[in-house]
Amino acid sequence: MELNEKTTTAILEWYDEKWNLPGLLRKKIPLTPETSLTTGRYPWARETGDEIMKDYFNRFSVDDTGFDFLRYWPPETGMWPNCLRPRALRVEIKDPEPLTLSMLIESAKAGRWLY
Repeated sequence: MELNEKTTTAILEWYDEKWNLPGLLRKKIPLTPETSLTTGRYPWARETGDEIMKDYFNRFSVDDTGFDFLRYWPPETGMWPNCLRPRALRVEIKDPEPLTLSMLIESAKAGRWLY
């Protein structure tokens, strides 16, 4: 098995064993390199997303210099809608960009965040 295949397998296995656990009412989600952590049917909450990405950068020795967490998990309005906030405290509502396992795989191969 060459290095690229080993990296792909290692990341898919890491994610499947540590983060793709079955819930009380659901089975494990089928994984592909196009599985997204931030969009689709099963997006992760910001707090869990932070844990996943910290674990990923440490475990696979990926330089996180170019990684923008808010691009993939933008701020949420929370309990108070923007109409009840002062202008200075309003949150811009943005859809998250997809963060896929293939992005994690390619960045691990390069040793730095590519996206």
